[in-house]
Amino acid sequence: MVNNMRLAGIVIAVGFLQGCFGAPSIDDTMDEYTTRLFRVLDKPLSENQPPITARRNLVLPSQTFPTLFELGNNVTTLNINIREFYAIQDCELGRIVAERNTALGKTQLPSQRLQYEHRVLNALANCEARLKATDNPIASTVAEWRKQKQAQYQSVWANVVQTSTEMKLGLSMAGAPLQASENKDAKASVNALNFINGLAKTLKHESVVEGKLQATHESAGDGSVANASFEDANFEGANFEAANIVEKTDKVNVEVSASDSGELEQQLQIIASSRLPAKLWQTQAILHNRLVSLNQVLAPALNSVQCKNGVTSDKATILRNVFYLYFIEEIQPIASTLNSYHYQLQPLWKQWAENAALSAPFKAHIRTHAIDNFVQYSATMKAHVSLWQDFLGRCNLSPTAP
Repeated sequence: MVNNMRLAGIVIAVGFLQGCFGAPSIDDTMDEYTTRLFRVLDKPLSENQPPITARRNLVLPSQTFPTLFELGNNVTTLNINIREFYAIQDCELGRIVAERNTALGKTQLPSQRLQYEHRVLNALANCEARLKATDNPIASTVAEWRKQKQAQYQSVWANVVQTSTEMKLGLSMAGAPLQASENKDAKASVNALNFINGLAKTLKHESVVEGKLQATHESAGDGSVANASFEDANFEGANFEAANIVEKTDKVNVEVSASDSGELEQQLQIIASSRLPAKLWQTQAILHNRLVSLNQVLAPALNSVQCKNGVTSDKATILRNVFYLYFIEEIQPIASTLNSYHYQLQPLWKQWAENAALSAPFKAHIRTHAIDNFVQYSATMKAHVSLWQDFLGRCNLSPTAP
């Protein structure tokens, strides 16, 4: 009786001390939770009991992320012969193509390549519009280039998602499990992932550049646009019709220039800093594995605790205190945070699962952690709570603060 009361006091004191020195990791909390439960239940830890068994079986996101060989999309280079190259020198396209042929242009990071594709598609649409307005026969060739680059755009975007160092960190290398609060850049990471996802839709539809061409034809009815310089940012000396083209095409440029100002790089850095998806998946793996193992031992152990005719025993009260101080106060808030971010990201994972440009191994990695493992984790959490609900109900106890 005295020993039980002393243990109850120690449990409460430990709860207060944790509040003073900061929250422990979910793994540390599970260790303490399991150890104290087994101590109260007089069940010694062995090689076949948690947390040892659970740690052996733990599969982390870093173990399922595909290799670079499985992820990269090969994007065919757009070949332009010398005659065609000189024919487009009056367009910005000529300068952009020349940049690509430099040493730096040939060693672009995936994010830099996506930015380049944005610029190329814009320049192609502008150049095609100008050449068509002057009945230049090379306009049809530029149109074919545009269609080719537009067809490749999704693959270039997919390379950012699948092969960027920042995305690999965010989707596989957690570093540390999730906390109930103070998860660095977590909220910003949700926005950053959606920003990256939004770039997949940019210039996906033919109507974006077709609208640019239509704007050109509407504004060039008298042919005067032929004298407007599309390389002159200020359009000095251009007539009214040319100014109309700028006004209309700039509206299209707003849609395709999302990654031109360095925002893409900033969003990728947020994803790398937060590593939110990997933290969610690592945390749910820890909770699932530890609780599956614990539930197997805890179910018969709780059933053996006597509460005759609903009369609460000292042992039952101490068990309730351990449950409250570790599961309700420490573990459940982390699970709540995990669930919140999971459901915020669920629409994104669904879109990626349906995107044909993303590779099957990459989508399998997402599906394993964001869908399959989350379902397992949720079921295990529910089973653990049910065990305690049955026990507390039988012993006429409520899961309230001790």
